Amino acid sequence: MKRTLIATRNFALMPVTLFIIVSLMVTLVSYAGPGGGPDHQESREMKTEVTIVGERFYINGEPTYKGRNWVTSYGKEYPVEGLLMNARLVQGIFDDMNPETRGQWAYPDTKQWDSDRNTGEYIDAMASWREHGMLAFTLNLQGGCPYGYCRHQPWDNSAFAPDGSLRQDYMRRLEKVLNKADDLGMVVILGYFYFGQDGNLNDEAAVIRAVENATNWVLDKGYRNVIIEINNECNVRYDDHEILQCHRVHELIRLVRDIEVNGLRLYASTSLGGGRVPPANIVDVSDYVLLHGNGVSDPERLVEMIREVREMDVYSSMPIVNNEDDQPWRVENQGWSESGNNFVEAVKNYASWGYFDFRLASEHHDHNMGYQSIPANWHITTDREISFFDLCASITGFPGTPRLLIETSMEIGKGTVKIEGKRTEAIQSVQIIVDNEVAMTLSERPYNFHLEDLPAGEHWIKARARFMSDEIEVIVESLYQRNPWWPYGGPARSGN
Repeated sequence: MKRTLIATRNFALMPVTLFIIVSLMVTLVSYAGPGGGPDHQESREMKTEVTIVGERFYINGEPTYKGRNWVTSYGKEYPVEGLLMNARLVQGIFDDMNPETRGQWAYPDTKQWDSDRNTGEYIDAMASWREHGMLAFTLNLQGGCPYGYCRHQPWDNSAFAPDGSLRQDYMRRLEKVLNKADDLGMVVILGYFYFGQDGNLNDEAAVIRAVENATNWVLDKGYRNVIIEINNECNVRYDDHEILQCHRVHELIRLVRDIEVNGLRLYASTSLGGGRVPPANIVDVSDYVLLHGNGVSDPERLVEMIREVREMDVYSSMPIVNNEDDQPWRVENQGWSESGNNFVEAVKNYASWGYFDFRLASEHHDHNMGYQSIPANWHITTDREISFFDLCASITGFPGTPRLLIETSMEIGKGTVKIEGKRTEAIQSVQIIVDNEVAMTLSERPYNFHLEDLPAGEHWIKARARFMSDEIEVIVESLYQRNPWWPYGGPARSGN
């Protein structure tokens, strides 16, 4: 299969020497970002390297889920080794620089948006994702629609400045996430552009510069656990820059693949909208093939998409990865059993699969719901999140985590933290969090608590526990609830 490693640039003609000098100056200046020179983390020994061999993903020289075959309850056996279970968790470094829209992302407890808190809570949840066998997640430099699906995006959420330089506050948060993923042995599918935000870049030269800057940043930092998705759904509303449309985006895939630092390069691909198979010009230059299952309510269509990719003339042995699919929880006839949904049908046809969760309009009041909606609760707390992660653990053979639930008594301020699910014995103590601050630590079972001095007014309460798994600290939390005693005694009161 032909692999052309020459990136096409759409610059005006100029003498070759002058072109090279100008290009180098632009790259050096733009890479520095609006805040000056790029931040440099202290030298750290990287622990995780992802490689691709044929249709399999390898981490640190061994296939993922090594030796694993998923055996269904009806005795059918399917290979899992080499797959990469994932989820769309694109808002881990989200921010909004538009003062007119920034307020709508406020946390319910503080009434303010806090991008560092968002990233910190994202990082806290990552180990629990991995304990369920989810070895990868998609994280975007331009995020995604904070409402799940939307046509207009007036907010400004982009790690790229208009000239294609890197915004250092975004890259600082990204570095924290990538470091944690590296420590955990996880792969990050790093998306560069998102429709609705790509228009914040001035022109095609800025798009190219952004790709060069982001790719060089990842490689210069030494990360080997990152693979690239150029843009989310290249066939959807990329009206500002033709190079991000399907018929030309292969130029940017080639550009990423052509950049090397110390003999290393990044794997790259891009995606189309749900139900669409990427065209030949994309598959021909990609290191892995991305599919989306949104709108694919019949799992047989997903199976057909996988087959269509493998039958393409330009396809050579490479992984097929679905990294965005909301159908199992949005379509009543799918659900989360071991047959008849997009997740299991992908696995049965040896393709990786990715969970996509957002807040429905009827759920807008509950920030626990949906991973793409902001502000997000990044822990595994809702019924559909638990269903996905439990099925993922079952397929991959991972142990999963315990679940925390707060049961309140009739008396305001009193309750019990119950621990359910697997590995409950791993929990040795529980913290009660009130309005995002630790109120007390419980070290004896049953984990009963009494918040005796709870002031009047609205309060948000959750339980948090930590345990060690193979020398990794895992954090699990309950739902974050507003005054959970309301069904019994109304809002907390103190004499008024």
